[in-house]
Amino acid sequence: MEDLTLKLSAKDIYEKEFERTMIRGFKPEDVDGFLDEVIADYQKMDDLNNQLLKVMDENKKLKREVEDLRIRVATGRHESSAQHNNYDLMKRISNLEKAVFGK
Repeated sequence: MEDLTLKLSAKDIYEKEFERTMIRGFKPEDVDGFLDEVIADYQKMDDLNNQLLKVMDENKKLKREVEDLRIRVATGRHESSAQHNNYDLMKRISNLEKAVFGK
């Protein structure tokens, strides 16, 4: 996974000072370089945000699954299904015994 640590803080951006040129304004290279860093950080933030949204969605799904399982355990639905399967197996075994060993 790529490095998702941010180089700039809000304070860094706020306090950034560019070297002044003889003519009024800033050195374009300084401004462009700084903006490149800001863009890279914001892209990382966007990537982190997308990852967070995916994790939150997965978390919601897992919570629903856990709640469904809790309800099934509390209502005993899983046991009745298992008992029904056991009954079917016993019946099939009994039929096989009859077929192999006779009545």
